[in-house]
Amino acid sequence: MLVVTAHSLGGGTWASLEDAGSGIFAEPYDSDGFYMTVHAPEPGDDDASWEIEVGCWEPDDPDEELEDQTSGTGSQVVGCALPVAPSAEVIAHLLKSVDEKPLLLAEWAEAPVGAVLAGTTMVVTKRYDS
Repeated sequence: MLVVTAHSLGGGTWASLEDAGSGIFAEPYDSDGFYMTVHAPEPGDDDASWEIEVGCWEPDDPDEELEDQTSGTGSQVVGCALPVAPSAEVIAHLLKSVDEKPLLLAEWAEAPVGAVLAGTTMVVTKRYDS
């Protein structure tokens, strides 16, 4: 329910709920191929945490320009495992931030492990490219 509430508060035109309301996928226009996912832990999985991830689309045809891509594969770049469940307002703030400033996702994607994502209190806990 928290994910659904956050999505409704976020107001992002480029954000959609994932199946069964367990997460949010946000890919704002003009984000240079970057996107963000918010994942809630599966019910009953006491070891799981909330995760915020930034990913990037990689063209299936490397010779295609970004704006001409017809197909691509998403790859996670950075992840933030949250020690406690965020509030709906915190998630909504993330959605609003990337909706208003899509290139913030590219900035977040550059953050090293241990860095705080600009404009948030979320700390990068994993880089998928290292």
